[in-house]
Amino acid sequence: MVEGSDNETATPKRKGERNPDPYYAAAVQNTKEAARRLLEAGIVDAEGRRIRKDLPPDMREGSGRDFGG
Repeated sequence: MVEGSDNETATPKRKGERNPDPYYAAAVQNTKEAARRLLEAGIVDAEGRRIRKDLPPDMREGSGRDFGG
């Protein structure tokens, strides 16, 4: 071996072992940031469900929906 080469300290890969994805950490960070922005904008609730705003207030869940029938 050549002195100072990186091959001396490199650990051999086992067959089938995958290399870590270099973009994974950035993707996780971007996803968390996007979720935080949606929550702050009132588009989703704390559990990630979309908050419907296309219904009039009297037709939304929890309102006393009385259609006068």
